[in-house]
Amino acid sequence: MTRSSGAVRHGFVAALEPDYAVAPGETLRERLEEMGMTQAELATRTGLTPKHINQVLQGVVPLSGEVAQRLEYAVGVPARLWNRLEADYRTQQVRLAQERAQAEDPEAVQWLADLPVAMLAAEEVIPAQPADTASRVRQLLEFFGVATIPAWREVWRKPIAAFRQSYAYEALPGALAAWLRMGELAARDEQPGTFSPAAVRRLLPELVQLTRRAPAEALAVARRELAAVGVVVVVVPEVPGARAYGASRWLGPFALIQLSLHGKTEDVLWVTLFHELGHVLLHGRKGLFIEHDDGDSTDGQPQVSSGADAAIDHEREAQQFALDTLFGEQGLARLEAVSTTAEALDLADELGIDAGIVAGQLQARGVWSPAHGARHRRTLPSREELLHPAPMLKPRPSKQERGGGAPRQR
Repeated sequence: MTRSSGAVRHGFVAALEPDYAVAPGETLRERLEEMGMTQAELATRTGLTPKHINQVLQGVVPLSGEVAQRLEYAVGVPARLWNRLEADYRTQQVRLAQERAQAEDPEAVQWLADLPVAMLAAEEVIPAQPADTASRVRQLLEFFGVATIPAWREVWRKPIAAFRQSYAYEALPGALAAWLRMGELAARDEQPGTFSPAAVRRLLPELVQLTRRAPAEALAVARRELAAVGVVVVVVPEVPGARAYGASRWLGPFALIQLSLHGKTEDVLWVTLFHELGHVLLHGRKGLFIEHDDGDSTDGQPQVSSGADAAIDHEREAQQFALDTLFGEQGLARLEAVSTTAEALDLADELGIDAGIVAGQLQARGVWSPAHGARHRRTLPSREELLHPAPMLKPRPSKQERGGGAPRQR
């Protein structure tokens, strides 16, 4: 019987492991039978005692490098094969002992209960079967890249706990850890260019214009252009309980921006992307920043209103960066005077941004009701459609393209 311990998506490859360990003595026994050689004869040929030969056959004593070399001379099987069989046997013994201990550990059962196991299996991040406690523990330790549950706490839970305390963030730690790890694995095979803050800033006007295009094509262009300047953008399935719109952090030499479809509308996706770019450009390489839903939002926008003072400052700075980039100073001033649909559409046209972004901000500011705002905010396609776009659709023509004048300066 074998157990699958890996996964098949997000760069995590399935691996089949037997649930038993085979001592190298079994292979030696088969070889002796093929040669018609007795244990006593083998002992004579190798210069070992019959007792030692029997213990090797039974797997009671390790098959040492010296014994492996003697067996090569005596039975014609290379020493390197005996050494490999011995190493595999001892490794399997350790693994099986760990799995037995984990299956009997009450802590392991609680740890699994705190993680989104069903969702990870449904997304093929871990295999659907086997689903016994020992297998699930091993699958998830491999998924998170740690060797033990205490190590998981150090690597994943402790930083998330500190983040939640600073930001008054009520997400489930296990769900959030799983979502963040999925982002890391999704970014693992990327080969971004050298990070350049100046190059990222030069790219911003082009990214703003992309908001008017079909989201799948626009996101593909944004991801490609940002990767060229050292910013990897990944879209990861939403994990129930994580309540995350987006996150940003550094993985070695490049910045990682991770997006979910939690907001469900195009404007939230774009505002979140520019918000995370604000963190990348403004707040150094050591922080973990997560934009979240506090459960009280009526506009589908990330929340920045609670937490420690420094955390609030960082979030407000990033949000202001996003709005300044999308609207500019003049556009934000114009936004204060907008109330009608016609005024909102004209402002979007003049700024060259999607009308849903204007509608979302009017809804967030209480100028428009959720029902009114929803009429102008486009729902995102599924993640699969977003990452595997159909041929590009033409964006809605702007006022300038319809002959309505030049765009306003930001």
